[in-house]
Amino acid sequence: MSKHQINDEVFKSFHLFYDNFPFPVMLIHKDRTILAVNTTAEQEGLSTGVRCMDTGKREHHEGCLANQALAEQTAKRLVGYFEPREAVLDAYWVPLAGSDNLYLHFAHDITQWAKESLLPDR
Repeated sequence: MSKHQINDEVFKSFHLFYDNFPFPVMLIHKDRTILAVNTTAEQEGLSTGVRCMDTGKREHHEGCLANQALAEQTAKRLVGYFEPREAVLDAYWVPLAGSDNLYLHFAHDITQWAKESLLPDR
């Protein structure tokens, strides 16, 4: 099995748990290759086989906490305004238990509940 393949059990479990999730979810290899996407991510144009950091502008990935999450084997969270979506996102990087090189990445749009201080001046 190459570094970019995941076993059927992991692939099936990903889709079982995340295909009906209302926000994009990606299963990503530590080299940033997207291995699986849920239905919402697919509908938004995300696809497998590309590096997540090669999507959008490079500066949109400056807050990425994937390396830290993988090194510490614990979930990381970042809440902030994401200009391309014009939304306050509650973002997570979650390492898969028992794996040193796979993690989930997703973000919830929490704009309607966000503090005014998180929104840009308009």
